[in-house]
Amino acid sequence: MAEKRQELEAILAELRRVGDIEASAIVRRDGLMVASDMPNYVDGRTIAAMTATLVGTGESSVSELKLGEFGQAIIESAEGKLVAMGAGSQAVLACIVGKDANLGLVLVSMEKSAKVIAGMLGA
Repeated sequence: MAEKRQELEAILAELRRVGDIEASAIVRRDGLMVASDMPNYVDGRTIAAMTATLVGTGESSVSELKLGEFGQAIIESAEGKLVAMGAGSQAVLACIVGKDANLGLVLVSMEKSAKVIAGMLGA
């Protein structure tokens, strides 16, 4: 398990190299933190629980409205964005990005990482 956690942390470190991604986390669907690259001032437990809820609600809403497959949830604020998406049936990937981030690059990078995470955690 420790080896898998290190591999997941390496994925988050790679996301940080994208430049526009300031912090990231891999969260279980039940809201528990799996791995994170978050600043010390962030309460990881709170972010994990809220992010899992956010994606779960988005997926349920899209399904109920018959809008196809859920993509991602993006919350914008004055100082940046929280982008969250499913990473298979077991996890959610969340990233904090700057307000002027290249969202296209962020989403492509996150989608690639989410597929790898899904494969590692058993889809």
